[in-house]
Amino acid sequence: MEIVRDYNHIRQLTVDIKSYNERFITNFFMGESRCNLLIKNELIYTVTFGRCAFILYKDHDFYHVYYWATGINDLSEGLQQLIKQYRNEIFVADIIGIDADIRQISGQFEQAGFSAYSKLFRMSRIKEIDSPYVQNSNIEYANSEQTEEIQALLETYFDRYSEQIPLKEDILQWIEDKRVIVFLEDELIIGIVIFEIAGLTSYLRYWFTHPAYRDRKIGSAMLRRFFYECRHTRRQLFWVIASNENAIVRYKHYGFEQEQLFDIIMKK
Repeated sequence: MEIVRDYNHIRQLTVDIKSYNERFITNFFMGESRCNLLIKNELIYTVTFGRCAFILYKDHDFYHVYYWATGINDLSEGLQQLIKQYRNEIFVADIIGIDADIRQISGQFEQAGFSAYSKLFRMSRIKEIDSPYVQNSNIEYANSEQTEEIQALLETYFDRYSEQIPLKEDILQWIEDKRVIVFLEDELIIGIVIFEIAGLTSYLRYWFTHPAYRDRKIGSAMLRRFFYECRHTRRQLFWVIASNENAIVRYKHYGFEQEQLFDIIMKK
């Protein structure tokens, strides 16, 4: 593996693979600013096998795997070499697309020794926010002093392989942008909503109520605050684990519908 010191390294890898002028497939859609944050923290590595290049993001004790390849065969050969060379490492890959398209790619991961770990699908709500927000004195914007508490809750209650726990710097930036809402009781955080807004689309990244405080409508109060914060958007969306039936029922109650976009989590 070669550590990445500059974003131009990633840009050049893309150019090199595309230069073969063949079919180009990838699961790498990370923005430049996010890449630069990971590079700054020395968490990004690259390795290339023929016409397949990998970006490996070190996340605690495992690596997120992103690939560029000129086609299925080159991806298959690259995966075989990756696993052979780094057989003792834990690798996790997200394969995103419609069901028919990702089936073939996930098959190549299985042949290389990966197993299907989880499946997510995207849900969306396309409408203007039409319900008034009722002020709740327990809900407020998070502040920077709460960063470690928020990160600890996310690391404890979210799945690290399928839900991509953010870095401390990620949380700090969201707090600065007023994209983190918390529900406080006795100065403890018992509810969290983290979201992003891009134009007329809002993206709900994390919606959490502490298990010890559920059945008190804290989650619904937090979601209504999310709707209020995103009242100028027309589309609200998020990813949900397909097996989380209780959450899916709640989302549908608020007008969300399932899309045909899936994320298959493969783990080795």
